Amino acid sequence: MRSFIKKDFLLFLRDRKEIIITLSLPILLVIILNFAFAGLIGNDEELSLDLQLAVVNQDNEEDSIAQLREKLIKEASVNEAEADTIAEQMSLFMPTEKLVDYLTSNEIKEWVTIHSLNYQEAIEKVDSGDLDGLLVIPKGFTVNSLYAAYTKEKPTISLQYQIDKETNHNQILLNIIEGFIDNVNFQYVLQGIEGAEIEEVSVPEGGIEKLSTAGGFTLSQYFTVAMGVLFSLFLAATIGTKTGVEIRQQVFNRIMLTNSNPIQFLIGKIVSTFCLVWLQILIVLVASHLILDVFHGRSATFWVGAIGVVTVFSLAISGLTAVFTSISLRMKNTDAANGIFMLVILLFGVMGGNFVPIYVFPDWLKQVGEWTPNGLSLSMMTNWIQFEELHELLIPSMTLIAFFVLCIVVSLSLYPKRGVTQ
Repeated sequence: MRSFIKKDFLLFLRDRKEIIITLSLPILLVIILNFAFAGLIGNDEELSLDLQLAVVNQDNEEDSIAQLREKLIKEASVNEAEADTIAEQMSLFMPTEKLVDYLTSNEIKEWVTIHSLNYQEAIEKVDSGDLDGLLVIPKGFTVNSLYAAYTKEKPTISLQYQIDKETNHNQILLNIIEGFIDNVNFQYVLQGIEGAEIEEVSVPEGGIEKLSTAGGFTLSQYFTVAMGVLFSLFLAATIGTKTGVEIRQQVFNRIMLTNSNPIQFLIGKIVSTFCLVWLQILIVLVASHLILDVFHGRSATFWVGAIGVVTVFSLAISGLTAVFTSISLRMKNTDAANGIFMLVILLFGVMGGNFVPIYVFPDWLKQVGEWTPNGLSLSMMTNWIQFEELHELLIPSMTLIAFFVLCIVVSLSLYPKRGVTQ
């Protein structure tokens, strides 16, 4: 068995061009892409946003308390004295006023510019692309919200957020508005607790809040992981094509004529691929870190987890190489086999997010891409870089191991028996 593994290592090491491409090109691409896209994601200390939001206020807050009082008497069967008390307490928090105060607060003003417009003008500006979104405060919103808060009923009038087409900017605006609404609902629930004192509800503090994580995820880290994984796929295809070279040189046929078990030829491919992929990815990760300080300040625990991800991914790729090897031994036209291998690798690379970030794809394609070994490994590394939570790696690791087992079963079923190969 040792001679088979040694043979595959020597076969790969003889091709100096392949060694240069496998080791040098991904590191070079990481450096080039890092400088080309410097400051785009995760590299700036300050996030610069200029969000434009139109606010169309169709509500009339001046008469809201009086309307609330009448609504409580007529629809909630509340006597006049109690209605006066409830209306006075509810006047401490006027949702429309607080919403406007929130959007125009000093914290939010750094990111969002508010435009008070009529509906038609706001629609035209949103359609033309001058504004990122439109927030409509419908007529009766204040009264309906306060009444629903008191009766614990579901509001019948809601804020309306309108956009022309979905972008990152208007999604951020939506998150800001939803954050305010969630805070309002929470405060209403607190006020509804029996025995709680009614106090003026605080407006949520604006700005950008960073969640507690082990670390952020930068574009440099994405390039490093994506390029390392991508070229590992190419390495699997390369080792698969080397089988065609051995067929032309009658290496496999000579093995079949000896007393050696032909399965050892396949096992040699699997073991050599695992070792080469494992070394290749680690070299890319370590070299990128030493050159660009990609994983600054990471602990030994991070590197142990990263090595674990690389190990299960290398196992999955070695299984893929086993399938490529069996196909090469079955097909008479090795060039056609090599073309199939490259097509599979390119398909995996695109779907797994190695050529472009996977978030630009539709949801269904994202889900499919995460079932590819490279896409799943990229997702594992992304989560590990951000959170360093071991339990997040368990199920994906089992999935990659299952992929390896499936590939071994397929490769063995396709593997030619003695006397079958050409």
